[in-house]
Amino acid sequence: MGVKLFLIRHGQTDWNSQGRYQGYQETNLTKVGLKQALLAKKYLSKVKFSNIYSSPQKRALDTANILAKKSNCKVIIREDLRELNFGKWEGLKFEELNEKYHDDYQNWLQDPFNCPPTEGENFKSLIERANKEINNIVNENPDGSDVAIVTHGGIIVGLLVHWLKIPGSCWRSLIQRQGAINVVVIDKGFPYISSINFTGHLNRFYDENEDKVIEIYSKLKRYKNGN
Repeated sequence: MGVKLFLIRHGQTDWNSQGRYQGYQETNLTKVGLKQALLAKKYLSKVKFSNIYSSPQKRALDTANILAKKSNCKVIIREDLRELNFGKWEGLKFEELNEKYHDDYQNWLQDPFNCPPTEGENFKSLIERANKEINNIVNENPDGSDVAIVTHGGIIVGLLVHWLKIPGSCWRSLIQRQGAINVVVIDKGFPYISSINFTGHLNRFYDENEDKVIEIYSKLKRYKNGN
C-alpha cells in the first residue's frame, strides 16, 4: 500500500488576510486560521497518524500542534518543509510587488524555475529540497502508515508539479487554499494522488472568497503563447 501522506497547508495568517507574500517571514495565525486548524483536526480525527511532521515556521508549527493535541504524536520539525524564500518580495502585496519589481514578478509567474523572486529562491531548488524531505519521511515510516505533513502552499504546489510532471509555465494552475488537505500515497516511489486542495471540512457551503487569489493572478499576469 505504501505510505499515505496528508499534506496540509497551514491556516490563515495575518499576512494571508492582507494579501501579502510571506515566505521566510514569521506571521501569526488569525482566528480564522486557528479555526481552520481545529476543523482539519476534527476531519482527520479517525486517522491514526504514525508521525506528524511540520515546517519550522510558526504558522505551520501552530497548525501542526493543534493537529497533534491529544494524540500520541509529537510534532517532528523538518527545515526543508520551510516555505519558498521570496527575497525582496516578502511583506509586499501582489499589486505592490507587480509595480516595484514588475519584470521580475512577471518573469517568475511565467517561469519560476529559471526566474526566482528578487534575491529569493527558485522553484527548482524548492522542489529538490521538498522532494528529498518527502523521500526521507517515506523511508522513516513503514508501509501502511498514515503521516501528516503540515507545510506551505509553495511546498505543496511544488510537489504536485513534480509528481504530475506539470510544465513549469503551468504551475499557477494549481491552487492551495489555507487549511487545505491533500492526500497522496507513495508506493515504491510512485505517487497516487487521491485528493488535491480539499477544503470541504472548512465551510458548510462553497465560499467564492476562497478563490480570490485566482482573480488577483488573472489581473496581474502577462500571458505568453496562450499560457
